[in-house]
Amino acid sequence: MFRRIILDDWMLCLPLISIMIFVPLFVLVTIRALRLGKAERQRLAALPLDDHPPTPTIEKKLNPP
Repeated sequence: MFRRIILDDWMLCLPLISIMIFVPLFVLVTIRALRLGKAERQRLAALPLDDHPPTPTIEKKLNPP
């Protein structure tokens, strides 16, 4: 059955190839994430998500402390 699909139209191979690449990659990433130690999870959770400090608002510019 699969031989007929692949030989009839080569474009039908692309979804099969993409699934065969995606599924093992997804499984590997999931396993790696589940095997992280507690210290590594805490370190990754504490990483800042934004590198830039917050910009001052107009009110702070008008009323300095």
